[in-house]
Amino acid sequence: MPDYSYNKDYPFAAFITNLGKYNEGELVGEWVKFPTTAEEMKEVFKRIGIGQRDDFGNPYEEWFITDYDCYVDGLYDKLGEYENLDELNYLASKLDEMSESEYAQFQAGMEMGDHCGSLQEIINLTENLDCYEIYPNIEDYDDLGRYYIEELDAMQVPEHLQNYIDYEACGRDVAMDENGSFTDQGYVRDTGDRFCEYYDGERGSIPDEYRVMTFQDDLPEEEKSEWAMDIAFDLDEFFRQQDPQYAAEHPEAHAAKEAIYENLMAGRISALDEKLAALGQTQEDYLPSEIEKFKDATGYEEFLDFDPAEVKAALEDPNKSRVDEMLAFAEQAEREYAAEAAAYAQIPADIVAQARAAQGDTFSIYQLKPGDSTRDYRFEPLDTIRNNGLSVKPENYEQVYTAPLTAKDDLESIYTRFNVDRPADFTGHSLSVSDIVVLHQDGKDTAHYCDRFGFSQVPEFLQPERAAEVTIPTPDQMATQERISTPRGSFCVTAMSREQMEAAGYGVHHQSDDGKYLIMGNGTRAFAIPAQQQPEQDNPLRTAEMTLEDDYGMIDGVINNGRRGEELEKAREHAERTQPEKKPSIRERLEAAKQECAKQQPRPAPEKKPPELGER
Repeated sequence: MPDYSYNKDYPFAAFITNLGKYNEGELVGEWVKFPTTAEEMKEVFKRIGIGQRDDFGNPYEEWFITDYDCYVDGLYDKLGEYENLDELNYLASKLDEMSESEYAQFQAGMEMGDHCGSLQEIINLTENLDCYEIYPNIEDYDDLGRYYIEELDAMQVPEHLQNYIDYEACGRDVAMDENGSFTDQGYVRDTGDRFCEYYDGERGSIPDEYRVMTFQDDLPEEEKSEWAMDIAFDLDEFFRQQDPQYAAEHPEAHAAKEAIYENLMAGRISALDEKLAALGQTQEDYLPSEIEKFKDATGYEEFLDFDPAEVKAALEDPNKSRVDEMLAFAEQAEREYAAEAAAYAQIPADIVAQARAAQGDTFSIYQLKPGDSTRDYRFEPLDTIRNNGLSVKPENYEQVYTAPLTAKDDLESIYTRFNVDRPADFTGHSLSVSDIVVLHQDGKDTAHYCDRFGFSQVPEFLQPERAAEVTIPTPDQMATQERISTPRGSFCVTAMSREQMEAAGYGVHHQSDDGKYLIMGNGTRAFAIPAQQQPEQDNPLRTAEMTLEDDYGMIDGVINNGRRGEELEKAREHAERTQPEKKPSIRERLEAAKQECAKQQPRPAPEKKPPELGER
């Protein structure tokens, strides 16, 4: 079990308050430590008066959370006053089951803020701790650079060259490659493991052992009957006051109340809702809201709203039934459902229309719809999706936010805002891998996939007919039987071109010593391609030579073959002056230093071990 702040043996407690008593001016509540049990929660509800009746005979049914006593860093601000108690207990139980190292990973994830926008996301964070790896003693870029060079032997640096190594720049480069961050727990890097959604926000997804509201699942038959009779009396009285025709059709009040009672007990409720609506009642009024509470408490789910016994009678004797009426009702319900589903599904034209509907430049954020159909897409980088033979489908997404695009906005600033300082009206999760940002700018629409590093354009999101065009082979599919070796490892050769590799998310890593192969990687894997497949870079000297050489058969890199040598020399000097000098990268400088060290007799490096979690 983790050691929480202030050496507490529980992650948090909640003060559960009787809402009815609170509205009457009396604070009646009790502190509950989480995790707890269903039995204890039932006793707490009894002690604070939930289920008891007020002076008018109405039961106290509602509660809320007045305050939290939280010992998990960063969690207090995420908890609200109307949180689901089953969810709270689920989270607390998962925290309590963690080891100290797992709890440190959780705290690092909370501090990074990747998946902490809601209680649902935080619960899923507890199930995805393998996405984070912690190095507790590394506190800044300089520490990180020294750790990689000195401790992990990324290169051997003689003592007389140590002062010439820019450890901070090296550490910054490493952190960028690993998507790493510095937290109170130390340096945390993204392991690249897939972030999976284990909990979808539905109560049925919470394991039974974590639920604490099971005592409310089954309403006692006696209580259900008494509640239904109370509603029946109120409905009959209301109908007689508001509808003269009802009074004429039901002269016997007792019989009318009994009929309403029987309909409530059997779940035949929609007719009552319709009659109330016809009399001007809304869901905010007492009677409709009371009926809704009754349905929720009894578990009635009304689709056809017919008694099973009546359905059976219809099958046995159609002439004495309302089978035609029931079928018509069912067909109408199906049409309404289909219309609702069609309205919910977004097509590319809808997406473009949404962007163009707003005046001026805008940006819109789209996130994957919940459910099994999008499970293989969720939090996956673009190259993984395409390598799996999938494509970015607009029907898998829903718009969660849109706003004007200001002059200061770009993709990176949007990403930062929706992870660090999210707008109050934003209800989606933190902007993450697999999300899409659509920019409507200067009358044009572009879709950008939030990738592992930066953003990648996905025109197929707005033009799905182009999805086939962007489907590319994978390096594995185009692999040959050949392998090549470089000082950095052994690599399989693929027949893909550089353009295809870059489209698949691979970038240039290094070149073989003989210059024949180019090594390209995506942060996880790397392949070799023949160097001649690279597009030849523009060379001002070569251009000048081809332009001015007297004899094209003499193009050889030496600009001195003809009578126009003087002009060529001038062109070369101009090209050398105007061609920008490329600054070597950190990795290139480290590699150069490594080669320089190899020329000298290196000193044996002292044996050092990687820092372990908990060391100070």
